Formats: sequence, C-alpha cells, structure tokens
Amino acid sequence: MNLQQIEAICSIARNRYNISAAAVALERSQSGLSRQVKELEVELGAQIFVRTRNKVVGLTPQGERILRVAQRILQDLRTLGQIGDEESAEEGGELRVATTHVHARYLLPGTVKAFTRRFPSVALTLQQSDPVQCRGLIAAGEADVGIITMLQKAADPIVTIPAYQLPRCVIVPAGHPLAREQRLTLKKLAEYPIIAYPATFSGRSIVEREFARAGLKPRIVCSATDADVCKEYVQVGMGVAVLAKIAFNPAADRGLVAIDAGPLFQPGILNLVLRKYGYLTRPLESFLAQFAPHISREVILEAMNGTDIDRARLSQRAPVAVASQA
Repeated sequence: MNLQQIEAICSIARNRYNISAAAVALERSQSGLSRQVKELEVELGAQIFVRTRNKVVGLTPQGERILRVAQRILQDLRTLGQIGDEESAEEGGELRVATTHVHARYLLPGTVKAFTRRFPSVALTLQQSDPVQCRGLIAAGEADVGIITMLQKAADPIVTIPAYQLPRCVIVPAGHPLAREQRLTLKKLAEYPIIAYPATFSGRSIVEREFARAGLKPRIVCSATDADVCKEYVQVGMGVAVLAKIAFNPAADRGLVAIDAGPLFQPGILNLVLRKYGYLTRPLESFLAQFAPHISREVILEAMNGTDIDRARLSQRAPVAVASQA
C-alpha cells in the first residue's frame, strides 16, 4: 500500500467517479490511476468501486469505509505539514473558505477585510458553491472552513458548529398585494408564484416543510443560488422570493419590499464547518474569531477533535445574523 494509491481513490471519489478527471487532477495517466486502484483492491482483498462495463459508477459498502480512512490519512498528512509550517503561516500560504453566494455577499465582507489586514501575506480564497459541494470540499481537505447551512451526519468526516440564526423574509415588488396584508399567512403566500433557493439549500427545505405541514403546496417557478438573481426576477414580475433576511438591503434593493416571515418559517442555522481532526492554524483561528467571536476556541477544538458538542443548545443561543458593513 502506498500514498499514490490512497490519493487515487480519493481523487476518483472527489471527481464524481470520473477517472479521466481524477487523473488530470493528480497529473497522472488514466491507465496508471486505474492500475493503482486495482493494485490496492487486490492488496486489501476488497472491491472499492462499483463498475458497470468498466466504468466506475460508485462505491461499494467496503469502499465507503476505505474512502473515509483514506481521506483521514490524507488529512493527517496535511495536518503534519501545517504543524511544520506553523511558524511561517503568517508569512504566506492560503486560507480557503467554502460558502454560498448569500454569505459571501452579505455576511463575510467585514470578516474578509479584517482578516486581510491581519494577515496581508495569506491569500484568502472564497470558494462559492452550493452546500453539498461545500461540504465535499471540506471533507476532501480542499477547503479549510465552510460557512454554510447543513446538518452533520453520523460518521461524517466534517464537524458543524452552529454560529448564527438566519430568519426568513418574503421579498415582493413595492405595491404588491402581500405588502398590504396585516398578517402574512402561508395560505396567502401560496397564492403567488415563488422564487426560492435550489433544493440543495436548507432554506428551500425549511420553506417546503412548513407549507407541507399546513397542507399546502408552493408553486416554485424559479430557483437560483444567487440571492441577487432571485431579487432580479422579483423585480421583473416572475413571483415573490423567500430568502434569508440578510439578503435584503433597503438602500440597494429599491422598488422591493421585505416582509418579515419569522412567524411562518423557522430560522435556518448557519454553521462553521470544519474537517474532523483537522488543525486549527493561527490564520484559521483568527478568521473564525472575527466572524463568530461568541464561539470559544475551546468549543472549536472540542468539535474538531470529535467531541460531541451540544449543537441544540448552541443553535438556540446563536445570535441572529446581521449583514456585514465592510
């Protein structure tokens, strides 16, 4: 067994079982990558990938367990490198933050500005994706922290720390009938076409869950990962948008009105998402302290070390997110 074999199976899984893409990512030949996987399967006496007509289409149950261990090995090797580079961490390197558009646009500007002043030689990279893709980046060690809404699952290679509550609002054009309602209800909202986040976003599931509980089915006519795109389609009359309240700026969003939807929908929970058993570098610690100063270093370390923190209590006590004033 060798490191190249471990890198091979991790890269194939990360590239959605596309061996050609995995080979390019590792700068190896496709045949060489396939051979390394075969050799590892023979050595372990277990089939890692499910194949159909010589095409990799997924992981076997044993392969899922092998992949988790392989990812942990690669993460531990990266951690060793980070420890070795600790003294020079402030003189260079990169901090990679995986997040969605709404948080990159409305929550993080102040934190990013303060971080770059504190660590001018550290490159901060914002990797914007949907929550599922962000989770994958963190699990694979390709991002150092995630700022996303998602739940932690059993045997996850990542950990979540509830940081902020995200209340919802309904955004409508000025003069819209809903803006004249004294008390907004789900029944009234269901009468209009809705623009929402995609299904991979927890904000979408929160909305659909509350409609289902009321025995209603929302007519979602458009979805977009970009809150600004959602608001643009409200402007052109496609429907009304159910978004996180932080995505509405009265000064910038002229011609639109935000209606508080707190009584209709539970707030989402925005998490700090970190790699389990990862290493808390000084730049990462500084970034987290700037973004969520109410979360202690001890809680972060406990979560990263696999301790079962009280996420329900942290969610209840989490402050409401406020849009950044960079």
